Amino acid sequence: MNISSLFRIKDYLKVFKTNHPKFVPEAKKVFAKGFCKDQEIAIAVRYPDGTEFKMGVRVQDSDLPFFEAIKELLTK
Repeated sequence: MNISSLFRIKDYLKVFKTNHPKFVPEAKKVFAKGFCKDQEIAIAVRYPDGTEFKMGVRVQDSDLPFFEAIKELLTK
């Protein structure tokens, strides 16, 4: 990933925070509590046509640096 991509992501995150003001504070609560091995994360995506996808992961030790990197993006 190059520097210009990082700046674009930061710009997109600013817009996302504006469009969805409750999401980031809730995400910050999750990140403040932290992530740990065997924690479950579930996501559901529903489309206007009724299509729904559900997915989940069980956090592994090797996933923890990834969540720390996301935490840094969300808390700045």
